[in-house]
Amino acid sequence: MRIDYKVYEGLGALRRIAALSVGLFVISFLSSCASQIASNQPLQLVSGSAPVYPARLKSEGVGGLVTVAYDVSDEGKVENLRVIRSEPPGLFDAAASQAVASWQFKPQIRNGIAEPVLGLTSKLEFRAP
Repeated sequence: MRIDYKVYEGLGALRRIAALSVGLFVISFLSSCASQIASNQPLQLVSGSAPVYPARLKSEGVGGLVTVAYDVSDEGKVENLRVIRSEPPGLFDAAASQAVASWQFKPQIRNGIAEPVLGLTSKLEFRAP
């Protein structure tokens, strides 16, 4: 059986082109996956202060728990901050609110666009010394 050298050479070239095409497709697919991962990021706290324990309550050994609700804007700023529960009522509200108002977030990213996050809650505990 005789194989024409030019046909054989042509098949080799086709195989190389097909392999190159598959390789480029795989690289393209993987890079699009990587960019999709990079374009979706969860909300992340980047700075802010802890609550300051009111001196009088600390010296009296009073502890408490404050639950706050808030939104985070597409710029990472706390908005619509409100106390939704506190025990004992009202004693630690100001300290908790000041702390949460100072928090700065890296905004949530979906499909490469910063989005606000609504309806978050946090509990701040004040442990008596």
